[in-house]
Amino acid sequence: MIVASRNLSRLFLLGALLFLQCTDARSAALEADWVLYNGKVLTADAEDPGAFTIAQAVAIYDGKFVVVGSNQEALDAAGPGTRRMDLAGKTVLPGLIETHLHVHTQALSHHAGGVMEIQPSLISWSGKEQGLAQLRSQAVLKRPGEWIAAVVVGRSRLDGMVLGMSIANGNALTPSLAELDAVVPDNPLYLMLGNEEPALVNSQALDLLLARYPNGFPTIVRDADGNPTGVLKGPAARLMGEFLPEWTTEQVRNLAPMFRRELEEPAARGLTTVATRVDDDSMRVYQLLDEQGAMPVRLSYVSEIADHSPVAEVLFRRVPMRAGHGTPWLWSSGATVGNIEGTTGPQIGAACIHGTYPRESSRFPAWLQQHWGPHGDCKLTGDPNNTVLRDFLLAAARYGWAVSNIHANGDRSLDDYMDVLEEAEDRYSIRAADLRFSLDHCGYLGEPQAQRAQRLGISFTCTPVSLQDAESEVVGAYAVIYDRETAADSYSPFRRLVRLGMKPSIHCEGHQDWPFTCLQWAITRIDKATGEVWGPQQRINRREALYTYTRWAAWHVWKEEAIGSIEVGKWADLVVIDRDYLAVPENEIAQINPLLTIVGGEVRYSEPGYAESMDLPAIGFQAPDDWWQR
Repeated sequence: MIVASRNLSRLFLLGALLFLQCTDARSAALEADWVLYNGKVLTADAEDPGAFTIAQAVAIYDGKFVVVGSNQEALDAAGPGTRRMDLAGKTVLPGLIETHLHVHTQALSHHAGGVMEIQPSLISWSGKEQGLAQLRSQAVLKRPGEWIAAVVVGRSRLDGMVLGMSIANGNALTPSLAELDAVVPDNPLYLMLGNEEPALVNSQALDLLLARYPNGFPTIVRDADGNPTGVLKGPAARLMGEFLPEWTTEQVRNLAPMFRRELEEPAARGLTTVATRVDDDSMRVYQLLDEQGAMPVRLSYVSEIADHSPVAEVLFRRVPMRAGHGTPWLWSSGATVGNIEGTTGPQIGAACIHGTYPRESSRFPAWLQQHWGPHGDCKLTGDPNNTVLRDFLLAAARYGWAVSNIHANGDRSLDDYMDVLEEAEDRYSIRAADLRFSLDHCGYLGEPQAQRAQRLGISFTCTPVSLQDAESEVVGAYAVIYDRETAADSYSPFRRLVRLGMKPSIHCEGHQDWPFTCLQWAITRIDKATGEVWGPQQRINRREALYTYTRWAAWHVWKEEAIGSIEVGKWADLVVIDRDYLAVPENEIAQINPLLTIVGGEVRYSEPGYAESMDLPAIGFQAPDDWWQR
């Protein structure tokens, strides 16, 4: 027995030595594609932002980090074909992750104009007759049966929203269903009065909706006799998108370069992953780019598969989709119901609040009309007969769908949302299932609400963008409704979320917004317009702020095992910047510029001057002077 045991031990030892020799041989044979050395690499490799490693160098092979450590350790992985880059002390960050950026709509708005008829036409509606005349002109250009999709616009986006609600609520601007039928007799009409809702439709469009959903909706507006007026709100308005013509294969192919061009811009900002909600047509474009290997940055998408649908339960049951599933360049982060309140926040009285919007306010004149009522547009509780949104959330929880990319700026809408999630937790244990139901923007998040959200496992992505001119934005509106201290303490309260261990992520959202500006605002909370510090108790330090754009953002988009930090085995996403992020004065963080953005080991952006000095080609989107909003 003793002899046999010794023999087994010797065989085990021999096998271990052979394994180590083979491993050493493979390591010696490894020739890295890249070695970036002599830098300051902020790895974000620890759960605690205050404890992450600062390395000197990295080696990249086959799109992943294979060495993160000293210069010598990285250079040991180099071979004759390795590109060696001396960073000369430059700072390297993990690739930044923007968790709320509507790149598909931005692509259509900025690159697809005039190329094909996929965008709604714009209708200026200063008077009813004038608006109807424009619709009549649209109908003349269409063949019978072709859709007319249009949107009412004002002098600004907010002005257009207020105008649309005024038309929807009925006044001298509002046409009747008969008047719409008279000017558009042979075509289905879908006239958006806001951001997809409310809407005006003629009888042809309305008949299609009622044929598919014969039980109707409480959000089909009817007159005193029960007849439809042509005005649709809530789910009824949003579901009209089901009937619009799908993009053809040719249109998808033609749009692919435009969608790619829009994705090149995030790389120029140091972003390597963006997250957005996506409609079915746009999804086909991104799938094509992914198949072609043509994605400049990674995209985490949230499906609109069951958005405002009365058959959400059927859809969620029949289409299983775990968040995080997909390819390295395109993956799902769940589903979205869009908005649980008015889309543009409290500035025009749309956010759902516990308080009431005072009618007289010189800074917020739209409150005078109170188009959504004194508490705003409370979609979850405003109409007791409308259970579509509540049913969506419960069905998602039941079938294991994460729910993300939901706009919420109101304190009451947040409480209404958590009321439904409490029910989902009781029924389906959403926290134990790690579904990470989330909310976006953080326009209002007080201490009791944050603690409740923490118990439910809710994920937050917050934007400090309103601090560029707080008095006229979300913060200023709440300062009037409540008080300045409450508004400042509850707006994008990063410190509160960090203290509760909730891993908040950050987003700028705008087409030209600069991520380092958002980092500066999260750190300083200084109003760009006035210099006032709003809620200094909610400031976070620059290491924590970095995590909101990297490690915690990766968790928000369900890829914490693959991105968000610079660690061996993770995808090689990084950005080289021109200043030391940890040492530059706080009020100069917004002036940081990316010099080189690498995604999966491939250069996606290089600043021309730096590229020339490093013997690299200038790659990616090259912005004109003063392009970015800093």
